[in-house]
Amino acid sequence: MSETHHEQDELADAWAVFQLWTGGRDANLFRRSYLGHYQSRDHFGQELLARLGADGRIQRLPDWLQAYVRFDGEAVVRDFEQAGHFYLYDAPRQAGTFVFDAYERPED
Repeated sequence: MSETHHEQDELADAWAVFQLWTGGRDANLFRRSYLGHYQSRDHFGQELLARLGADGRIQRLPDWLQAYVRFDGEAVVRDFEQAGHFYLYDAPRQAGTFVFDAYERPED
């Protein structure tokens, strides 16, 4: 399957962010560490919560309580980032957030 022009631009931007973050040009490390481009930190946080099964736990609550329960995706991402799990780069002009697995960063 061929990549679209938009996907190529996104990967080029991610590659530039990776080089700024690591100071290196290891393409294999880039492929292992790059987790994707998201509309915002909150969007990444919501996806992360879903992958962790948090949304399934909400489904087990009574219907009346589900209407009031919301997870703060940005707060979750902030905590994971501060704990050293991810490197996030917020692109200028609200162009989204690039996410990398911080455990794949080369040792200094």
